[in-house]
Amino acid sequence: MEEGITKACLVPGELPDSEHRLLWRQSIAPYFDAEPVERPVAGRKLPDIHQYHLGLAVLADSSFPAQRFKRDRRWMARFEGCDHVLFQLMLQGHNRVVNGNAEFTQQPRNVYAVNLAHQLDAQSVDGRAITLVLPRALLREHLPYLSDARGAFLPEGSTAARIFVDYLVSLYRNLATARADEADSLIRTTMGLMDSLAMSGDIESSAAKDASFAAICRYIEEHLGDFDLGTDRICRRFRCSRSTVYRLFKPQGGLWHHIQRRRLIRCLLTITHPKMRHRRIFDIAVDFGFESASQFSRLFHDHFGLTPSQAREAGLARQPGPIMPPLVGSNAVSTADLMARWATSLTRPLRSGA
Repeated sequence: MEEGITKACLVPGELPDSEHRLLWRQSIAPYFDAEPVERPVAGRKLPDIHQYHLGLAVLADSSFPAQRFKRDRRWMARFEGCDHVLFQLMLQGHNRVVNGNAEFTQQPRNVYAVNLAHQLDAQSVDGRAITLVLPRALLREHLPYLSDARGAFLPEGSTAARIFVDYLVSLYRNLATARADEADSLIRTTMGLMDSLAMSGDIESSAAKDASFAAICRYIEEHLGDFDLGTDRICRRFRCSRSTVYRLFKPQGGLWHHIQRRRLIRCLLTITHPKMRHRRIFDIAVDFGFESASQFSRLFHDHFGLTPSQAREAGLARQPGPIMPPLVGSNAVSTADLMARWATSLTRPLRSGA
């Protein structure tokens, strides 16, 4: 018998309502914290979630009562490796979102990018959503202009938006009968469609219209440790004008802001890695292009809300396993823990080939 794509489900009925709510919160905790808008009462709608693991992506369908979703700087530091981009389709309800400096309302009939590299504060009504989780490393390699995406992926009411909405719904429905060895092909097909729709001229972002943006982003990631990385070097390397660079990186707050943000995130990931605990924090900062210890500490604190030393302590103190109080003796407990581990382990490389 052919192996299917791995699926996990967390549905009401196995545990008391209060424990079920806690497990649902635990299952999505690496993405953000969630609290009900209204005090839970008997008979009120309970959340559920169904997830497929495609190796390097997760596709989920979840229903939930009105929630407040938050991912502040401390939450980001706690789950620093989980900086994925979520492409979400609201099937029911709506969700008001502040994601970094982007504000938008998720509505049915379009797909929205929620970027976990930025702080998040959102409030929903009772809703249901399909969520495609793509790791940032995968986007940087194949769709770099989407690695900082936030808000509507495609313009409201556009043909491209309708096509992608229908595709996501169909993809989720068909995973029930898909084979495990088809997972990489499905990821590749999905990203290919996203690229085609984004490059069709229907997308609002000027960055997505210029293929050179992808190459520049890759170049930046490979040279974050170079002290002279900046506009002049990019212009020489790619034979483009300063105005072109400005136009390409305007959605990211400018080229220098983009480089600085990427350096800070890479420093955070390295500082909090257990294998790097022996290295001095400023030596790591120098590796990623910072020349002043005081300036690095100030920028790090401004971006993440804690000092580099505090981030290292929080990262090294984090233990594997459940992040909420453990509930013993239930399959639901194992399922919630599994979903949380899926969120933090999307690191397997995409295989080459057709």
